[in-house]
Amino acid sequence: MGMERRGLVAYVEAQIERDIALGRLHPSGQFGSEAKLARRYEVCRGTIREALRRLAARGLVVQRPGRKTRAVALDESLTLENLGLALHDASNPDARWLLEGYFSLKRQVLVELLADCCAKASDLDLDRLGSTCYQLQDAARWESGETCAQAEFELLRHAARVAARPGHVLLVQSLQRAFLGG
Repeated sequence: MGMERRGLVAYVEAQIERDIALGRLHPSGQFGSEAKLARRYEVCRGTIREALRRLAARGLVVQRPGRKTRAVALDESLTLENLGLALHDASNPDARWLLEGYFSLKRQVLVELLADCCAKASDLDLDRLGSTCYQLQDAARWESGETCAQAEFELLRHAARVAARPGHVLLVQSLQRAFLGG
């Protein structure tokens, strides 16, 4: 494999990983066909195949013969202490694994929390949540990962307050500290 092709595979691998982390996949965690992915990332199918193989080797996706590749939801051993330590020590081999778990956990918490929150929200609350969602959408399009994270934490914190879930407020704050302190 030439130098150029290797660089392209690494680039696509990083892009796919980012899409997994940002929850941009189908809710089932499944990727589309190789042909569809090749179109999406504007590379040939061989490059997609190699990038997915590398992600599978790192345990971020699962590949089964005859089945679509899917992202792994890793939230089994996530604790806030682990997360904080791992994120502050990038050389820690568990850091990436915990980060994946964090994103997966955050997706679950977010969905649950927003549903609960919307059931209890006043018109004013809904207005504020709406504008926070727009900010988040905007950030996702134009801003850095860190700005996106800030906007997302803002949304989570607000939702937790509206849903009257003090435990979630604390959880969100600790996750935010762990994540942005890194």
